[in-house]
Amino acid sequence: MLVEDDFMLRAHMSELLASEGYLVSCAADGAEALDRLEREPPPVAIVLDIVMPRMNGVSFREAQLQSPTLREIPTIAVTALHGAADVRSLGFEDIIAKPVQFDRLVEALAKLCPSS
Repeated sequence: MLVEDDFMLRAHMSELLASEGYLVSCAADGAEALDRLEREPPPVAIVLDIVMPRMNGVSFREAQLQSPTLREIPTIAVTALHGAADVRSLGFEDIIAKPVQFDRLVEALAKLCPSS
């Protein structure tokens, strides 16, 4: 699952990940992602933007960690924040700086789940 509020970036990243063989489900913010996760089968991994309106990535991650069904889903943070100390304590599998280097994202995802 890709959680990113920027429509163009979300569409571009989703398209690139699909070209690498990943089946990508998208959400525009943390609230939409939680809603979808309640209704859909759990993803193998989550790529989560940190700075988003409505429900940001930190709030999403805190809710995710409280859920017995969601806490085990490996999650990668992507962020433009320079001081990532707040997000490091949330146990992300990886933290990738924006602008996202696509090869770096694919490498991080490959460690968590194989593409099809």
